[in-house]
Amino acid sequence: MKIQNENLFKHSLAEGINIFVGAGFSLAASSNGKAMPTGDQLKDELLIHFNRKQPSKLNLTQLCQILTSTHRYELLEYFNNRFRVTDFDPLYSNLERANIKSIFTTNIDDLVFKIFEESTKYYINDIVLRGPSISGSNAIDYIALHGSVTHGDGEFAFSPLEISASFERDKDKWFGYIGRIQTTPTIYWGYRIEDAGVLQALAKETVTGRNKADAWIVLRSNDEEAIEYYSSLGFQIIIGDTLQLLKYMGQLSVRKQIGASKSLVSKNFKEYQLPNISTVPVRSLSEFYLGAEPTWYDVFSGKIYQTKHFTAAKDAIVSGTHVMLIGAAVTGKTTLLKQLATGLAGVGVPLYVEEITPEKAGLLVRDIDAEGQPILVFIDNAADASDAIQILLSSANVKIVAAERDYIFDSVSHKFPRKKFTILDVSGLSDLDTQAVQNHIPVDVKRKQFIKVKDPLAADAEPTFFEVITSIITADSLADRFIEAIRNLKITKPAEHDLLLMACYLYACRIPTSVDVATAFSRRYSVNAVNVLSMLQSMGSLLSPYEGVLADSNQAFFVPRSRAVAEIVMKKISASELRNLLEVFHADVSPTKIGRYDIFRRNAYDAKTVGRAFQNWEEGLEFYNQAFNRDHTHSLKQQGALYLSSKKNHELAFSWIDDALAMAGGFNPTVRNTYAVILFTANFEKPASIDVMSSLDESLAILQKCHHDDYRKVYHAKIFAEYSLKYLQKFPLSPNVRTYLEKSHEWLSEELRLRSGDRWMNSLSRQIKSALRSL
Repeated sequence: MKIQNENLFKHSLAEGINIFVGAGFSLAASSNGKAMPTGDQLKDELLIHFNRKQPSKLNLTQLCQILTSTHRYELLEYFNNRFRVTDFDPLYSNLERANIKSIFTTNIDDLVFKIFEESTKYYINDIVLRGPSISGSNAIDYIALHGSVTHGDGEFAFSPLEISASFERDKDKWFGYIGRIQTTPTIYWGYRIEDAGVLQALAKETVTGRNKADAWIVLRSNDEEAIEYYSSLGFQIIIGDTLQLLKYMGQLSVRKQIGASKSLVSKNFKEYQLPNISTVPVRSLSEFYLGAEPTWYDVFSGKIYQTKHFTAAKDAIVSGTHVMLIGAAVTGKTTLLKQLATGLAGVGVPLYVEEITPEKAGLLVRDIDAEGQPILVFIDNAADASDAIQILLSSANVKIVAAERDYIFDSVSHKFPRKKFTILDVSGLSDLDTQAVQNHIPVDVKRKQFIKVKDPLAADAEPTFFEVITSIITADSLADRFIEAIRNLKITKPAEHDLLLMACYLYACRIPTSVDVATAFSRRYSVNAVNVLSMLQSMGSLLSPYEGVLADSNQAFFVPRSRAVAEIVMKKISASELRNLLEVFHADVSPTKIGRYDIFRRNAYDAKTVGRAFQNWEEGLEFYNQAFNRDHTHSLKQQGALYLSSKKNHELAFSWIDDALAMAGGFNPTVRNTYAVILFTANFEKPASIDVMSSLDESLAILQKCHHDDYRKVYHAKIFAEYSLKYLQKFPLSPNVRTYLEKSHEWLSEELRLRSGDRWMNSLSRQIKSALRSL
């Protein structure tokens, strides 16, 4: 084996390196006893499998194009079976000894995931699914340029032409990829000289850019022409095969951290450790009461009142179950979670988790189980982490205390079974708590004593923290300051104005703003990353550095001072401002730059938000079509269908929801629920007739089946009750109306026994009871 500039190569392996792999990288792996194929071998296998003439003058790309046109689903099934790795050489585990930053691949197999499946050092973060990793040093970003069998979407690219087309659709994505290669040394591994076009299709800048980082390419033999060619492109040469290079990596010494804690968890997951009180920034407590999110200083100060929910939650935690705190927006869930993390001793080592993927959860569980000590994991925004929580639950050493908004929890409640979780609604404040909260508010922001407003729909429901605070605070709230700042910046500093709106949009979607994303978004102002960072920092009274989980990140992140405020901004800005924000952001910012894109997409294309921005349905349809070019998911189609339905274009809405059903497999209860809602809406405003009644009956029958088939009972119960009341309004004399109302009452009563404080369900239940009495 021969390595050009070997000392520099070793240094790069230790300091940080990308790996860019092709088919030759996977040769020491197999699927069901058959070695992973190279391009020519795959072509021969396909000719045999599809009974085509042999030999063939077609290359692999041309053959795949023909088969995609004639036998698409059979081809996809073949790929999904053929490229699932079942065995691989143990030498692949030597990759752990290198400091790997990113793995680019033109392969579609799942070998890399299998290699690191049991790793105690790294986990694989698939950028297509999650966006770039935003925390910790143990994530390897995985970039599958041709698609992957792990994605399950059947989207594979096999030619430089397809990569070039992808580049044109999403230039920001490719600029981001090129940037990684320009700034971090890269090994190109598993390519032949025939594959050079694939490497060049990424972009010439990958090896010839002004900020070029070192690059090595692994060649199997001492081929003078290949060496000459790749050297001309700026590559340094490694002569050897895959197993030889893996053996070489096995001889590398692993750098030990000086003074590292003996605890694996504290060493590998520093971002989840509770901060020391001496290290947290000090601020005025008034900021908290004016609408800013709670900081660790607020909690450590002890000046935020501990409500009855604090004691109830502690009791549930020590009882032995996991705990889920639910409530409406701005009801103190995050505050309570932090109070519990700092105020509960003897149950387990506390970890406070703001962001975690399933892959990272697997790594954390391995460390926890290796040590065997009890761990108490506090997790905010539980829906975003629901898949990761399932992995954490597999450890007997972990106890979960999580928090989520009630209406979001409804969609994932099936993942938190009552046998394992105690569900606590923490929305309401007792009379004692209400007075105590008022007593703790600083004098400089008080106005008057709280007077409970009688709300006939809320009956005797306890007031929330938000209701108490907003009724007695005298100073301008944080939301007021944001709206005023936006008005001023629009006139004086348009670039900062747009950045602030973008940060609010991202945070409303539960994502922090990275300098990378902000720079891409601000490209039309011809500013660089340094300028953008300066602008973000200049808005310090409105934006805060996003800390904690990003302590090990190489770039800065920012968030508005409160998520609730960010959501208010999104509702109060003008439709034209919102439209401009959405158009620019989704045209200029690649999904591959958005950390935790899987979380972002849940709210980013929300039909209500898009509906406010695009009054004209044709323009809104164009927005969704452009978005679908980048995000081929059933959920985007589902939101597009809801948007079109809200604009009364029911024909197109049905087409989009049919597409969503097909993409989801036809059996997704949530998508079927949306189908039923669109069917109901399309017919509800038509003149009453037997046919209209039949269509509405069909809609409610689908909703009943959704409730029967799905674990998310509360979600479907609420929708069914809401549309049963609408059915009564349209056809009060229908023979089915009492059945629908009684079924609604039954389902809501079942759920209210478990969640008696749910205001929406209580309101629906009272309306259902009143309707039944009127029949």
